[in-house]
Amino acid sequence: MGNLSKLVVLNIRNNNISGTIPPSFADLATVTVFNIRRNSVHGQIPPWLGNLTALKDLNMGGNMMSGDVPPALSKLIKLQFLSLALNNLQGLIPPILFNMSSLELLNFGSNQLSGSLPQDIGSILPNLKRLNLFYNKMEGQIPASLSNTSSLEFINLHGNKFWGRIPSNIGQNGCLTAFEVGNNELQATESRDWDFLSSLANCSNLFVVDLQLNNLSGILPNSIGNLSQKLETLQVGGNQISGHIPTGIGRYYKLTKLEFADNLFTGTIPSDIGKLSNLRKLFLFRNRYHGEIPLSLGNMSQLNKLILSDNNLEGSIPATFGNLTELISLDLSFNLLSGKIPEEVISISSLAVFLNLSNNLLDGPISPHVGQLANLAIIDFSCNKLSGAIPNTLGTCAELQFLHLQGNILHGKIPKELMALRGLEELDLSNNNLSGPVPEFLESFQLLKNLNLSFNHLSGPVPYKGIFSNPSAVSLTSNGMLCGGPVFFHFPACPYPAHDKLARHKLLHILVFTVVGAFILLCVSIATRCYIKKSRGGARQGQTNIPELFQRMSYAELLLWKIWLAVEASAVYIKGLLVLVQI
Repeated sequence: MGNLSKLVVLNIRNNNISGTIPPSFADLATVTVFNIRRNSVHGQIPPWLGNLTALKDLNMGGNMMSGDVPPALSKLIKLQFLSLALNNLQGLIPPILFNMSSLELLNFGSNQLSGSLPQDIGSILPNLKRLNLFYNKMEGQIPASLSNTSSLEFINLHGNKFWGRIPSNIGQNGCLTAFEVGNNELQATESRDWDFLSSLANCSNLFVVDLQLNNLSGILPNSIGNLSQKLETLQVGGNQISGHIPTGIGRYYKLTKLEFADNLFTGTIPSDIGKLSNLRKLFLFRNRYHGEIPLSLGNMSQLNKLILSDNNLEGSIPATFGNLTELISLDLSFNLLSGKIPEEVISISSLAVFLNLSNNLLDGPISPHVGQLANLAIIDFSCNKLSGAIPNTLGTCAELQFLHLQGNILHGKIPKELMALRGLEELDLSNNNLSGPVPEFLESFQLLKNLNLSFNHLSGPVPYKGIFSNPSAVSLTSNGMLCGGPVFFHFPACPYPAHDKLARHKLLHILVFTVVGAFILLCVSIATRCYIKKSRGGARQGQTNIPELFQRMSYAELLLWKIWLAVEASAVYIKGLLVLVQI
């Protein structure tokens, strides 16, 4: 290919090409586009690429390149687009690369590159439009000079070690569409440290603001409610921010992801949040919200993940959640919710990941409608006040992997219908009032890793096989009427060998055949006796009556009498054996 002296565009992206970059490519002096994105090319970036001075677009992202970024790339004075993202590059980003004033795109995301951004980057890269350094090892402060790049549209520094305050004028050019600085070590302690939000309010096309997982603290200013109405993602979770969810949050009608989780927010959840009809993810967990859950949340028909756990929410679970027909995950755990679980909620058939209502004050029975959750992987209703029996319909939840019902007041037997849940990995029914036997079908659950049936009223023999042979995987303590099982359980022996079940079945079969045979012999004997009596009825009237016991008998009659006595004795013996089998 190096002989193609007039080649202008080399675009072999999105293939399965492997190996290293051929040295013959160094002769492609006229090439302006060099795109090998999304292949399996490995090895180091050859420094001779810096000699292809006609290059305007160099894209080597999504490969397996390793080693350092060669400083020789700085010789590409016409280069506008440089993407080395999604490789295994390491070391410092050569500072000389930031002198390439023609650059519009600089994308080194998802590598292991280190270093810092020059504080005058906004002056030396005046044409920069997109800066992508996500998931590297960059550090230092975010340069305030970035606001001097009049065309800068996209900043993604997520997943590095940038520290200090966010520049207050970061959005003054008004062109930003995405500002992603989450998962760093950025700080905000005073109210003025939040001035950058007022600056971002100038960006009328802004659709992403990512501030999550930093060291931001203080009260969230109301100016966060003044951002662009084109906003689609707003993430401030994983900080130490206090205050309230701003009023007027419902104006962001294009919002698809709202995350205020893991902060110190207080107050109630505003009802106008229900106006976010395009919202798909709402994460408000680990805060200090109180009051009732707004009924209006049921209006967000596109919602697929709703996480409100670890707050102080109270009242009942809104039945309007039944309108959330796209919901795949619902977590309301660790609140103060009370009342019954609405049937509308427990029958949201779209739920596929988890339904977690644990650690609340919920009461009443578990509705049989739970059987409609046929695609759900995790059900956790633990640590409530739920009563009644475990619904048989749980057996139709064929995709269940984790079932946690511990810490309630459920009673009755463990339903045999649960034998259909072959994919279970964890089953915890402890701390209830369950009775009856330990189900033998649990022996055959090959994926089951943890089984806790402790603190109930279970009785009868403990199985031996499967998970029951692993003492670290099973807990059966405080079930006073269990017996048998592996020796490490230390249960008393059962009245009969619990493992000799097959022998008992064989004995029962023998007894049945014996009883049936004896019954047939008995019938024959009775019929014979009746025939004998009838045949003697014609004796003379005047003949002296001699007791039948002393009359002369034929050999055949004597044999029948012996059979009769044997049958009577067998019947007594069989009754005794049946009593033994039942013990």
